[in-house]
Amino acid sequence: MSALKPTGTNVLYDALYCIGVAMTLACVAFILAGNTEMLWRLEHARIPLSWVFGGVAVLSFLAAELCPLPSGRTSDAEQEYFASPEYEAIES
Repeated sequence: MSALKPTGTNVLYDALYCIGVAMTLACVAFILAGNTEMLWRLEHARIPLSWVFGGVAVLSFLAAELCPLPSGRTSDAEQEYFASPEYEAIES
């Protein structure tokens, strides 16, 4: 298997995906540690930090999904279609 060359789309997709993962982990950490005295000082009265991290995670995952697929990567639906017997019959 050949390595993918880093292109602008690959970097953007990977960055958005990593931001989404990091924000998801931060959201869970703030939820679990929300009752501690150290983090309670950082909480805002109207919008908890865990909600902010969760919202940023959702938006970054959405942005990553809306980016065009990086070259060399195919979606699961495309892989299933090309592996189907109907596709093989059409191609022959």
